[in-house]
Formats: sequence, structure tokens, C-alpha cells
Amino acid sequence: MRIVFRTFVAISIATVFIQTSVFALISDDKVEESSKRLVEIIEKGCKDRNILGCVVAIVRHNKIVLLKPFGYTTIDKTVPITVDTVFPISSVSKNITAFLIGALVDDGVIKLDDKIRKYDKTFFIHSEEFSKNLEIKDLICHGSGFPNFAADSLWSCGYSKKQIVEAFKYIKQMPGAFRRYYAYQNVFFGLVGDVLEKATGEKYEDLVKKYLFSKMDIKSASAIRLRYETSRWEHMKYMMSRFSYDVSRHGFFATIGTFIREIFTFKPIKSVSNYSYLNDGLVEVPDIGFFQIYPATSGIAISGNEFAKWLQMILSKGQYNGKTIVKPDTFQKIVSPVVDMKNTKPTDETFPIERFPRESLHYGLGTFIAKYADNGKNARNIIFHMGGVRGASAFFVICPEEDIGIGVINNVGGTTNTLFAEYMCNNFLDLCFDFSKKDWVLAEANRLRRVSKYKFINLEMCSENPTPSASLDRYEGVFTSDIYGDVKFYKENGRLIMDTGIKKTELTHVNKDIFSFPMRAIRLCWYDANEYVSFEKDEKSNFCSCRITCFKEGDTIFKRKEKMKNAK
Repeated sequence: MRIVFRTFVAISIATVFIQTSVFALISDDKVEESSKRLVEIIEKGCKDRNILGCVVAIVRHNKIVLLKPFGYTTIDKTVPITVDTVFPISSVSKNITAFLIGALVDDGVIKLDDKIRKYDKTFFIHSEEFSKNLEIKDLICHGSGFPNFAADSLWSCGYSKKQIVEAFKYIKQMPGAFRRYYAYQNVFFGLVGDVLEKATGEKYEDLVKKYLFSKMDIKSASAIRLRYETSRWEHMKYMMSRFSYDVSRHGFFATIGTFIREIFTFKPIKSVSNYSYLNDGLVEVPDIGFFQIYPATSGIAISGNEFAKWLQMILSKGQYNGKTIVKPDTFQKIVSPVVDMKNTKPTDETFPIERFPRESLHYGLGTFIAKYADNGKNARNIIFHMGGVRGASAFFVICPEEDIGIGVINNVGGTTNTLFAEYMCNNFLDLCFDFSKKDWVLAEANRLRRVSKYKFINLEMCSENPTPSASLDRYEGVFTSDIYGDVKFYKENGRLIMDTGIKKTELTHVNKDIFSFPMRAIRLCWYDANEYVSFEKDEKSNFCSCRITCFKEGDTIFKRKEKMKNAK
């Protein structure tokens, strides 16, 4: 009976996207008035919240109502952002990946319920039983059963894709959660990109162009590093990096011809620099290819002008300028509930409870599905997605029954830094629907004040005269965990050094047996915060284990493997 009931609920919710609304459509005049008011709010909000630049796109009745840039591409404020400036959109890439999968399904290349091992006989993650039953749709619905952001700490600290997958052997699934309950994942969406490449024999960046962007006259968007698109020399390096692949597919002479043609016809794009907050200011986040480690989960970059086209396509249920991007049945599968999000915490400020009733929250395939309400009243059905990491933030929301959509992208992020994109979209919906007034710019400021810099590990934090630590040689040695492997600690020039095997950093004593280090020293993805190492003693007062805040999967404890002088 439970299965029947859940199926009935899913079907009932899904039908809202094809039924006539119970509300009278808001007028075009109301949309225009709300758009103008939003422009004023964004202009003030960018200044108040130190948002360097953004673009807002509003669409209705398959037309662009507003497409407006704000601010600058760089902190020196010499180059204004335009509607053609390209932004990374981080996890909004998941929505694009879902539509790519839909297009491949329509083309008969794959099926949503295909087992992963159909395309990769050696595929293994977590366990044999889990691996052999995993399907394509399981990778794109956040229903894996693993905790939120499973293995992301390995990704953000520079571990290899092989090491990331191997870590899942030691990460526990939540009981009964597989294919039922939502827990946000990045790695699984990343894995589906690899599966698509095996299924098609084509690179992910080529697939999104072939099946999506080329059909929508989207020319500057791509899933390769932005630096490769900003100069002829950088683009040539990219072409050289894939030369062997292209030769294997197209032959030597055809590849040479394509190489020469692309180099001489290449037109550099204008892109933003990306920023993170640091000491109440902004610091540039360098392009180190973080997004492209898993392009299917976070690797798309797109301009405001082309983002508007994406909104038009979704608003038109998979159609764009008379072309079918995905078929109606496939579109409906993408925007229909798959996993339940009702256990989302009331305090989760990504989904403010006064606007997002918890019983309505679901995730489909690369798409969030919910009702947007005024403290439980006058609810509208919406589909949406957010993205925010490493200096990039993006959000879009579509209200099918009102035939309206809005998207905001900006170059300060991600969600730990700011929910500006989300909150500006919320502000627009409030204006259109005459919801009770809420100052979303102030809400964002208050949210950041409540966000802890970090949850430390039982820290008796900095007093004016912290207790001296033990002699540094007592901390030297190799500490290990199943998930992260070995981490070494050793003295160098009178300071304690931590070496993960990927990066190393000098530690600063904080208090007792606690040391700090800059987040940016170890993580590829960082914000304005320190990370911490807390050493723990056994009954003989020897340091037997430690905890490291950036290595947090399953409350990981690193056990001392060996005490060694000059662990370096």
C-alpha cells in the first residue's frame, strides 16, 4: 500500500506542471512592474552585500522580459559585465546534465533504468550488491542513500577520482534511504558524466554541445575550463590536450584540419573572475580546474543571454524555437518527484520555511520540485535549481502555472558565502505574487552572521594566554584513516608541518593540542575560514589519534600509524 500511495502522490504532484492553474495568471503589467522593482533591489543589494557582478534574466510566455547585467567582471571595476559575459554556474550544471540524459534517452542511446554496468563492466562503488543494481537515474536524483555531500571533502582536497570512489567502501549508507530520501550529492552526478562518455564514446563537453547547446543557438557555453576559452593560445592548449582522443575518433588528417580551423576561427569569450569573501572583502579564487574534475556535476559556464535561453526551454517544456530538446514525456520525467525532501530542517535557509512548505519539497532528475507559498498560503508550484561553490553562484526558478521564470548568476560564491542569487529570485516571486513583504537582502546579511566560521572539534578556543602545546616532536608521525589514507606531521624550521600527500601546510598552535591552518592551503574549494587539527592522547599521554576538520567523512579519526622522527 505504501508503494501505491507514494506513486499516487508522485503522479498527483507531477500533474501540476501540465494542468491549468487554479490561480488567475498574473498580468504582464504586474510582471513588468515587479521586474523594475527587482532591478532597484538588486542594485542596492549588490552594493550592500558586496556582490561584484551579476546578471538577471526573466522570461514569460517564451519571451525575455528582462535581461540585465550589474557590476563588473573584476575587482578593479574596469570591465563592466554584459549579457554576454560568461559565468560558471556550478551545480546548475546538474540540471543541464539531466536534460542531456533526457536527450540521449530520446535518441535511443541510453535508458534511464539502464544498469551502470551495461556501459562499464568494472564499475564498482561501495559494494558489489549496490554496484550491480545501480541505474543511470540513481546517479541524478540524490537518492543514493549516502549522507549529504558524501566524499566531497576528498574532491575539494585534491584526491584523485579513483581515491574518491574507493572512499565509498567506508562511507555508510543511511538505513532505508536508497531511492527514497534526498541527500545532496556531487560525486554521483560526476560519475554519470563518466558513464555517458562510456555509453557514447564521446566527451561530456562534446555531448552537451551536440545534444543541447547547438540546438539552442548557445555558442559560448561549455563544460571546459574558462581559461581555455579566453585566448587563442589557451584554446590551442585545450585542443592539444584532446588531440589523441580526436585522432582515435576522426583520424589524423581530419583532426589536423579541425585543429587548424578552430585555431584560426576561434573567438575568445569574455568571462568573469570569481571571488570569495575574505575578512569582509573579496579575494579572487584562481582557476585551477576544480569545476571540470566532475563537469557533469559542476562544470558548465554560460552567459546571461544564454542562461535566458535555457529558462525559455524549460518554460516551454523541453522545446526551443520550434526544436525539440527533449520530448514531452521525457521532460515530465525530469520534473516529476523521485525522492522525498520533507525531512529538510526547518532552519535550512536555502529553503526558507515560510516560503517552502516541507511536505512539498522533492527532487526529480536534476531538478528540485516544490511549492512556493506565503506562510502556507497561496502556494504556487515551482521547479528550480541552485549552484554555488568556489566563487560562483547561480539560481533559477520556473513557475509553470504562471508561465514565468527567473535566473540570477553572480561571481561571488558559493552558498557558504552567499545565497544572493536564490534570495533575489525569491524576491521577484514575492513581488509578482503579492506575498507578505520580506527584506531578502537583510535576510542574507542576517544569515551570514549566523553562519559559524566552522564547527571545531571540542575546542577550548583562544584565550589571551593559551596553554602551551607539548614539544613539537611529540606530534610527529604518520596518522591514517581508511577513507583518507596517510597524513604526516613533521617539524621543519621549528614549525609543525602537515602533509596529506597532495598538499602540505604549516600549522599554527591555537590552544593545548589544537593547531590551525588556512583552509585554502589544503582545499581546492575554500572560503574565509581556518581548518583545525586536534590531537588526542591515550592513557599513557601519548598522542594516539587526531581529527582534521577538512577531513570529516563519518567523523573520521586518524589513528597513529607510527611515530617517526622526520616523518618528512
